[in-house]
Amino acid sequence: MATRVHTDLTIRGTTYPDAASAARALGVTPEAIRSAARKGRLDRVGTGRKGLAPMPVRIRGEVFTDAHAAAARFGVTPQAVWRALADGDPDRIGRPQRRPGRAPKPFEIGGLRFASQRKASRALGFSDDYLSHALTRGGRAARERILAAAMALSARQARKSSPNGPARPEPMEELHHG
Repeated sequence: MATRVHTDLTIRGTTYPDAASAARALGVTPEAIRSAARKGRLDRVGTGRKGLAPMPVRIRGEVFTDAHAAAARFGVTPQAVWRALADGDPDRIGRPQRRPGRAPKPFEIGGLRFASQRKASRALGFSDDYLSHALTRGGRAARERILAAAMALSARQARKSSPNGPARPEPMEELHHG
């Protein structure tokens, strides 16, 4: 008979003489005990938890039990935590994203001011990039459509703010963008 390799196993503070007695006490098979001993994971055997052990995560000096706890604390998804860990920059979690590109330029049309062309396009009832395309590649019809939408929005806003009735917007000769 072969010698028993897995003897005197200590699992969560209790020492068992062999894998069979540990298995009986914990309600698992002796093979589960031997497998956990080979993997160095006796702390998890018989607890009902399967799969990989949760990895502690440290973000800006704060230690979390796992990525899910960190994600809940910072209001992001666990995938965002894992991605930041894989990139080697976990401290970026929960901070505003750094986005490359230009800052939006204010846009004015028909006396209305918007933070960007995209926001103006949405407010006027067009798709996100309609103004950008229409102003660079569009023709006279597209510019007239934009101006008509701006005048209608201006009139709606004037009606909401004026108790005496609608104010007449001044017609614009040409369309300006900046």
